[in-house]
Amino acid sequence: MPRLAAYSSVPVVALMFLACSSETGSPGTGGGGADQATGGAGGAHTSTSAGETTSTGGTSNDASSSSSSSTTGGSTGGGPQAGAGGMGTGGTESPAGNPSPGCGKSGRPQGGKVTVDGDHIYTFPDSYDGDTPFPLLVGFHACGNPIDQFINLTRGSAFETEYVRAVGRSSDGGGCWNYNSDIAKVLRIYDDLMDSYCIDMDRVFATGHSSGAQMVVQILGHKSDAEHLNFKAVAPVAASDYGALQVPTPVMYIQGQNDTVRGGDGASTVARFRTVNKCEMSSTPYSEVMGCQSSGKTVNPGCISYNGCSEPTIWCSHDDPSYSNTSHGVPCFAIKAMYDFFTGMP
Repeated sequence: MPRLAAYSSVPVVALMFLACSSETGSPGTGGGGADQATGGAGGAHTSTSAGETTSTGGTSNDASSSSSSSTTGGSTGGGPQAGAGGMGTGGTESPAGNPSPGCGKSGRPQGGKVTVDGDHIYTFPDSYDGDTPFPLLVGFHACGNPIDQFINLTRGSAFETEYVRAVGRSSDGGGCWNYNSDIAKVLRIYDDLMDSYCIDMDRVFATGHSSGAQMVVQILGHKSDAEHLNFKAVAPVAASDYGALQVPTPVMYIQGQNDTVRGGDGASTVARFRTVNKCEMSSTPYSEVMGCQSSGKTVNPGCISYNGCSEPTIWCSHDDPSYSNTSHGVPCFAIKAMYDFFTGMP
């Protein structure tokens, strides 16, 4: 069985699944078994821009562990290669949204957090009142990374103050996502959020790293599950190609141009999004993401936007050497770039 290597005045909810995969013989992973990074035991990863974000990466089976990641600041300007490492602040005004059945049932959970050990964590902004629908960010962790990988990565960002955040834990003992084993849990967590809390059902976003990114991509390859979760947009980081995608979806796909864990830049995965979103082959530089500093290097996000798509299709092929110099990590510009991309969705 394959294992995967998850605004403004109106609240937003985002589901996050940590990535990392040990998919046996899965496309794009270079063979079976858990993904293993070729670097050493990762050290601290520091990126500098204009706000401040700190994330603790934990250990990973798909890349040598990056024990901690600190991103400072973020630029707000544009430019051909924009992608600030810091956290986004602010956002565009949104309508009241599509309230979930849980709206009006209860107020903000005590301490703004709900934790079920070994299963899931939800966090709620200070402004969450249980009546106004918030966007949701769902995050999927990477193999070997803690359940709260994306809680840590988005700490201090606008995701923390403007979105409900939800992360689940894979059932695999090594922390890798397995579609057949884990999709029921993902659907259960989503249904619990909709039934018990006030979420804008039209603004559910997903991201994931490595195995978690693979989980996001596999969801989009299963039509009924993709339609159930109804992601407004996704931002997988270092996923793999699992074949044709079934549902057109706005995407910001992020992967190192020399990702030594994946053995490439993710072009075949991007091609799947380009096909389902009916894009032309031509593209233009995506000027919304700015460079940042990582490990003493000025990172080029390398983002392009494909032309003629039915849904926005962005590919950021970056040169951030993070994750023990494997370029397999979540790059310094990613969190702000995701926030700006998601929040800008009409």
